[in-house]
Amino acid sequence: MNMSIRSSPAVRGVLVMTGTALLLTALAGCSKDKETMSGWAKDGGQKHVSAIATDLKTLGEASDPLTTDPTIAPRCTQVLDDVKAAKAFRDPPDEIANTSWQETLNRVQTAASHCLRNVKTGGGSSLVEDMDAQTSFHAFLRGFDSALSQS
Repeated sequence: MNMSIRSSPAVRGVLVMTGTALLLTALAGCSKDKETMSGWAKDGGQKHVSAIATDLKTLGEASDPLTTDPTIAPRCTQVLDDVKAAKAFRDPPDEIANTSWQETLNRVQTAASHCLRNVKTGGGSSLVEDMDAQTSFHAFLRGFDSALSQS
């Protein structure tokens, strides 16, 4: 039995498909540069970073136990909307910055969720949760700045 490639159309088809897949993969790798933190920031990441920075200020104001601000609930809802939008946006390309970004978003989400629950009892967000979110955000900013300087 002769098993040459010439005599087997199925083998030729597999080889052509494999070769084509490898070529397309190589071309895709060449045509797209690795994303940088600078590119991520310019393409929309900075908008989300700025929104979360503003949200942290909102949560800090909402954690004041003496506040009777009637806008707390809608403001905490806006924080949750901003977190949802930031999570839907692509992750920062730098691994360290991405880890602290995800932690920040999770902690801001937790603080805003508790803020909404606490509004019913006359309170706002938790000071401890706000501080945790602030700490995560500052860690993100350090990684973000470092990654930006390298890109």
